[in-house]
Order: sequence, then structure tokens, then C-alpha cells
Amino acid sequence: MDVWLNWLWNVTYGHGLDVIVITLSIMSVVYIYSRYNKHIETLIQDVPAALLLVNAKSGVLQLSNRSAMQILGIRQIGHAYFFPEHIPTKFILSELENYTSKQFQSHQLKWPVTSQSAVTLSLTGRKLLYRGQWVWLLYAFPHQASTRELRDQVYSLSIAKTALDSLSELIYVKDQEGNVIHSNRAYDSFWIGREAEGSREITGVIRGRASKRHWTTSPDGRSCLLETYQSLLMSPEGDQLGVLGISHDVTDWHNIQKSLSDETDKRKDTEVALAKRDTILQVILESSPDSIGIFDENMVYQACNEPFVKGLGLSNVDDLIGHRLEGLIPRSLFERFSDSDEQVLSEEIALRYVDKVEGSDGQEVWYDVVKSPFTEPKSGNKGVLVMSRDISERYLAEQKLADANRELERLSLIDGLTQVSNRRHFDSQLSLLWPIHVREQQPLAVLLCDIDFFKGYNDYYGHQKGDEALKLVAKAFKQVLTRSSDCVARYGGEEFAFILPNTTTDGANHIADKVHEQIRSLEIEHHASNVASYITVSIGLISILPSPEASMESIVAMADSALYQAKAENRNQTNIHPDSITSE
Repeated sequence: MDVWLNWLWNVTYGHGLDVIVITLSIMSVVYIYSRYNKHIETLIQDVPAALLLVNAKSGVLQLSNRSAMQILGIRQIGHAYFFPEHIPTKFILSELENYTSKQFQSHQLKWPVTSQSAVTLSLTGRKLLYRGQWVWLLYAFPHQASTRELRDQVYSLSIAKTALDSLSELIYVKDQEGNVIHSNRAYDSFWIGREAEGSREITGVIRGRASKRHWTTSPDGRSCLLETYQSLLMSPEGDQLGVLGISHDVTDWHNIQKSLSDETDKRKDTEVALAKRDTILQVILESSPDSIGIFDENMVYQACNEPFVKGLGLSNVDDLIGHRLEGLIPRSLFERFSDSDEQVLSEEIALRYVDKVEGSDGQEVWYDVVKSPFTEPKSGNKGVLVMSRDISERYLAEQKLADANRELERLSLIDGLTQVSNRRHFDSQLSLLWPIHVREQQPLAVLLCDIDFFKGYNDYYGHQKGDEALKLVAKAFKQVLTRSSDCVARYGGEEFAFILPNTTTDGANHIADKVHEQIRSLEIEHHASNVASYITVSIGLISILPSPEASMESIVAMADSALYQAKAENRNQTNIHPDSITSE
């Protein structure tokens, strides 16, 4: 002990003061480091922007503020933070693996908030020390769409216009100033000369969605009931773009509802009176195919039939008689039913509505529901009679009809023999693409392709062989095109047409060369040809920058002129129209 004390405090060689200085230094460093970590945590939590700390080695989320939790779906359990369950731990590290420096800016990624939806984010990050480990400090903010992305959205809307025109519903879109900026063909035909009536605002749409029914007159003078839905159009970033309106004729449904209402009103008095006599009531309940239930003012069920309990997902009638629905069915379903039940009891009014319920087998069932108040004559006790009718067949029939209409529309755009687009679809695509290329000043190419001496082929081999040859040639044409925006159509008997968006003369000529090569590879025998012993084709090609002054028919005429020249020059070749633009 004396030696130890001498080592610490001896005047000549004592080290006690050194030990004290080192100890205080270590404590100071620990204190400063602790304050540094605490400062980082406070800063992240106080900043209104989305900030989070991710371990740079393991990818584990170490800290997140409330903004990041709301935007990215991050969960906090105790003092720990977790990404959404479907996101791997090293998801962010895999996105940042190419960044070798300690900071980066504006890294774009798709963040899957749920398994079905995602948001596009821009990340800015910096590496720093936190609790003795390197971490990424990340700032996340919504990605702003680029000019090209906005153009792509406009192009998608143009495609959607064709689909909207094929629907029978009356559809229009308003901008934020209330001006109608688009309507489909059905809307224009129905409201011709009465556009203001067709696009009238519905009170309450500002909250997101509203509907209204009103009587009007159809173009043929028939009185009809229109049901109109209006809803806000929102961008992926949550900005309001305008209002979407959809109307459809519900006159037949209204007449059916009125008939059902009249029938229900007639039956109601009889059924409430018979409720006093158990025997007669039981006969009615057991014989009715509709769902029927009766409960008192305490919402305890006094009577019901088998369809009623089956519709609720219960096994038998005894499970419900003498009980409330609460506790017998899912909470969400009970709350949905109880709101209207309490309204009928308190206000003593009858309610009628169409409800959709998911059955125990997962199938959706639509019911026409009537809830009516009644009073027991002797006791004066109040209650509610519930009747519902399965009307699923009507909804399913409407769905099948809509599917059939869509299939008919698709078939109307396809050539029955070759299974490529027909002339109608070609004209539709050209009319869609022409104004886009006029606006964007991008080259548009059209090729007209004719099978050489095909009439002679039919005469020599017969029309059945001719049809088989057309199928093979059309299939070869489809294999040449690799872009979904390209189109090949049967333009005439043995004539085919190509539309190549954003394609220069060189690009279109490359496609034409591939067409010749593909046709040669088929080696379809053609002894009636004057240019080869197998089937060949002649092609007229034009690529131009469309101008507002020109018509889209002009490009087809120039391609046809080039095709005529190719035929005049011994066929089996491509002729480029002299007005075609040259490549840059």
C-alpha cells in the first residue's frame, strides 16, 4: 500500500495528478459525446421535414421523426423503430450502395408504403457518427415529376380518351375553374345543346364525392332518371386537379324500386299485425325467400327466418332469437347495421337502401333492404321490422353485359383473319398520334406494305392457301415490331400498314429491312410471282414532322405514292418518299 501511495503522490516521481487529469478528460469526452447524440436526436424530432437515421452497415432503422413515420409507414414500438413489414431490413442500403462518398442528393426511389401502394421520394443523405456507429442521416421529400413524366401522363390520358368514348355512361371532366375540359361520346350525344344541365355541380363534392338523381329528357324525348356521381380528381401528390362526373340511366331500377316499395308498403301492415300471433308469423317467416327479422326497442330479436341468419353468417335461428346482434357478428358489420336501426327506432321512419355484404364464402351479395318501425297494439312496445331481398343477379347481369360490350369493342378493332389491327383501328391510332406529334414536333413514320402479285398467288394456289399466307405474313409483321406503341394493321386485301411513332427515316427504313428479311425467312413458295420464287413484299415509306397545317391523311397519301413507285421499280423493295426527313 505504501508503495502504491508513493507511486501516486511522491513529490519526485508521483503520478496522482496525471491520473486525475486523464480521468477528468475521459469523463469530459463521454459527456460531450452524450450531448452530441442527444443534440442529434432532438434535432431530428423537432424538424418538421421527414428525417430518419439508418445504420450504414446493417440497415437497421435507429431513429425516425413523426413526419417520416407518417409518410413512410414507420412503426415505433417502445424505443425501437421499424420499417413496414414488407420492406427488407437492407432495402435502403441496397438503394445507396453506389454512393461511395459521405453525402448525396436527390436520389429517387419508389417507397412501398403498403404491399399495394407506393410513393415516389427523393432522398438526400449524409453519413455521421451516432452512438459510436456510422449512420445515414436521410431527408425524404415527395418527388416532383419531370417534364417527360408529365408528357407521359398526357399521353396516357389520350389513350384513356378512346376507352372513355366506348363507355355508355355519360362522363365529363372539369378543371379547377369549373370548365368542362373533356367529355366522352355518350355525354356529347345525350347533352347536345344542354351542356350546362349535364355538368351542373352537386353540393358536397368538395368533400371528395357526391351523388344526385334527377329527372330529365333523353334526346329521343323519353323521360328518364339519371344518377350522377361527382368526385374530386387528385394527383398522386394529393393536389386537386378537377372534378370527374359520371351519369347513368337508372329509370328501370327506379321503376323496380317503386314497385318493390309499393309491394312492401302493402305487406308491412299485414306482417306487423301477424307478429302478434306466433303461429302465423312462423309460417310467414319459413315460407318467405326474403330475409326477415324483427327486434324490439332494446334491439333484441324477437323473430327471424333462416335466410336472415344465413345472410348474417350465423348457423341457425336460435343463435339470434333473444339476443342482440352485438357480439354475434363482426364489430364493423354491427356498427354499420346499428346506425340505421337506431335511426328507425328514434325517428320512427322507414328506411330503404341497397346494401352489399360479403358472405361466408367470400362472395359479395347485394340486398334491397327495408327497415320499418312498428308498435305492438296491446303493449305499445316499439320495434323494427327488417326485410331484405337478394338482388345480386341483376348486378351480376349488368357486369356480364359490361364485359361483353368491352369484348365486342376489342373485336371490332381486330382483323378476323390475320388477328392484327384492322383499318378502323389504324385510322383511330393515327388520329390519336397525329396531334401529339404536331405538338411535340417528333417524327412520325408510316409504311404501306403490299404482297407482290398476291392476286396471282390466289389464282395459282387457291384462296384457302392465300388466307394461310396472309396469316403467316401478318404474324411475321408483328414479330418485327418490338415497341408497344408501334401498330401494324391489315389495310386492305393484301395490303398492310405500319404506324411508327417517334421514328425517323433511318429508323423506319431499318424496320422495312427487317420486314423484307422476315418475309424471306418464311420461304413461302410463289411460282406465280414475276420477281422471285417465294412471297415478297413492296414497301412505301414516309417519315415527317407533322405540322398543324397538314392533315393526317397526307402522310398516308405520301406512303401510298412511295409504295406505287416501289411497285413500278420491279417490286420486292422499299421506296422512301422524297419528302421524308433526314436523320440528325
